This record gives sequence, C-alpha cells and structure tokens, in this order.
Amino acid sequence: MSQIIRSRKTERTLLWVVLTIVAAIFAVFLYTFNPWTTQWRNHSSDWVQITSKKSIIHVGSNDSFATTQDGIMAGKLVLDFLENKQPDSGKAAIEIYNRIIPRENYGGEYSALQWFCEYLLAGEKDKQKYLSDKFVASFYDFFAEKNFARLKEYIKRKYKLETFADQDTQVGENRKAFLEDFILFNNPRREEWEKTSKVINSLNLKPGQSIADIGSGPGYYTFKFSQLVGKKGRIFAIDTVQKHLNYVNQLSQKYGINNVKTVKTGGDTIGLDANQVDLAFMCSLYHNIYGMSTDYDIDNFVNSIKNSLKKNGKLIVVDNGLVKDSELPYHGPYIAKELIIAQLKNYGFKFVKDYAFIPQRYVLVFQKI
Repeated sequence: MSQIIRSRKTERTLLWVVLTIVAAIFAVFLYTFNPWTTQWRNHSSDWVQITSKKSIIHVGSNDSFATTQDGIMAGKLVLDFLENKQPDSGKAAIEIYNRIIPRENYGGEYSALQWFCEYLLAGEKDKQKYLSDKFVASFYDFFAEKNFARLKEYIKRKYKLETFADQDTQVGENRKAFLEDFILFNNPRREEWEKTSKVINSLNLKPGQSIADIGSGPGYYTFKFSQLVGKKGRIFAIDTVQKHLNYVNQLSQKYGINNVKTVKTGGDTIGLDANQVDLAFMCSLYHNIYGMSTDYDIDNFVNSIKNSLKKNGKLIVVDNGLVKDSELPYHGPYIAKELIIAQLKNYGFKFVKDYAFIPQRYVLVFQKI
C-alpha cells in the first residue's frame, strides 16, 4: 500500500515539474514574441532605466549648487581681486576653478567667474579678443558697470559674504536669482560646455521662421535665433522676469535688431496667440514645469504652447540629463528625459527624435499633431 502511495506522489511531483517547465517556456515565449511586450521593452520613452542611486528628477534651489568649501574660497578670492586689485587673488581663484569645475560645477557659474579673472589679467590685445563678440561685450559691461558693482553684489549674496537688509525676504531672493540667472544664461563660456552651436544646428532653422524662446532670460538664445531667421523672421523672447526682458530690449535697440519682441508672462501661459510660431524652444526650464507645477498649471502652460504652434510646428525641449555615476555630472537641476517624453505625448505631441551632444544635456524634438 505504501509503495502505491509513494508511486502516486512521485507521479504528482513529476506532473508538477512538467507543468512548471511548460509554463516557464510559455511565459518566455510570450515575453519574447508578444507584440505588446516587445513594444514596451523597445519603447524607451515609456520607462526609465535606473543606472544610479540618484533621483530621476532634482530641482533644488539657488543655494543648493556651487556652495562647497572650495567654491566659497574661490568666490572670496574673486571678490578680493575685484575690490583690492590683487592679481594674485585672481590667479589663485583661477587655479581653484581649474581643479573644481570638472567635479563640482560643470556648466555653472564657476567658468564665468573664472572668465572674468582671466580677462582682467590679460594683456590689452588679448582683452580685445575676449570682447570681440558684441553680446559678450554687453555681458561684461553689465557686470563691470560702476566698478563691478553687480558682480560684487552677486558674489556677496551667493556666498553670504555680506549681510543684506533684504536677504531673508522674497525681494532679496529674487535679486540673487536674477543675477545668478544672468551669469548662467549669458556665460561667455557656455559654448564650451554646452556645445550651443550643435544644439542650434540640430534645429535646422530657416530664414523667415517665427520662434518662441520660452524662458529667454537675458536673451542668450534669443539673439542667436534672431540672426538665423533674418529680417523676415520673428523671435518672441518670453520670460516672467521683466529685468531680463528690459536687457533684451536694450540690446535690440542698441544693435538695431528689429525682429525680436519681448513678452512678459505670469508663467501660467506663454502669452502668444494661436498659430503664431513655427517653433517653440525652452532650455533648462521643463524640469521646473514638471517638478514644481500643479496639474492645472501644467495643463494651461503646455496647452498654450501647443495652441501657439502652427500646423506641424515643433516644440524643442533642452534640459539637463540624468547621467551614470561614472560620467561627469551636471551639478544643477535635472530630469530624466523619459518623464518629459511620456508627459508630452499625453498632451498630443509626437516625439520625433533626441540628441545628446554632451552626456549632461539632451535635446528633445516634438511635433504638434
């Protein structure tokens, strides 16, 4: 009797083994050949591959970057160079920046502050080369005015080297943010780290096109676009900060640029009429839209962009990438591109292609459908 029971148990065990093997083979078959799973695995925009312990989106604040011990020391040296005309302080600051830019602030303010030091230490002929670009010269003049009053103020505010009456108020925060954005946007060395020219070449701009430069700041991309679309084109420099737009207007008047129009918005829409532009462009902005806005605000903002585009118009999103731990990071806000792609698909945009000229920054191309 016991032998019969053991025999039946063995048969049941073998049956379960066989069924398990068959089920496993069937599951592998479905995963490998089922169109839905194949599409899911190959459609990288619908999921994010985690390659590090970092968050897939990080917005941060103005004080969360470039305030390390070495960064503060370099800032103090730049300030001493400006205030006391000490060349050795400028040289020491340059040496620190050479050391910390690769590991701390790739693409940030460090390279701009280093540029000021190198310019002031250069001979007269070399100084002319530094300022050969009229927009770089205007950037320099903005900060050099009244014995570098704005640059000194920024360094003091950023690194808390002096107490300001408004520093704990929203007015003070706005002032610091304005100066910081100005330095980051119009950094004379932006091309070196961002490969700006490659970003612009990828847009394939044509004379006569109309472009919305959303979050234009003091006009870094605005004026580059202006030159490419020509007199028959139109650039809308759109921003929430009137001081940035004032600067754009001043340069437009100074250099006789007639195809740029500034648009002040509250940030809930881009402030343009329907079917007005061929291309909408935003750089280092969407991480804020995605990470800090309510669903209602995102709906209004994105739909206003879509509404402003002409038929088959394109939306370009340039933002900071999430990179592997082994790669040089972008020390600033970033967002995994897959989040943007998936969200904009749900707003009715077709994802066309993407570019990455440096690991830290990507260019996403969408089309209105």
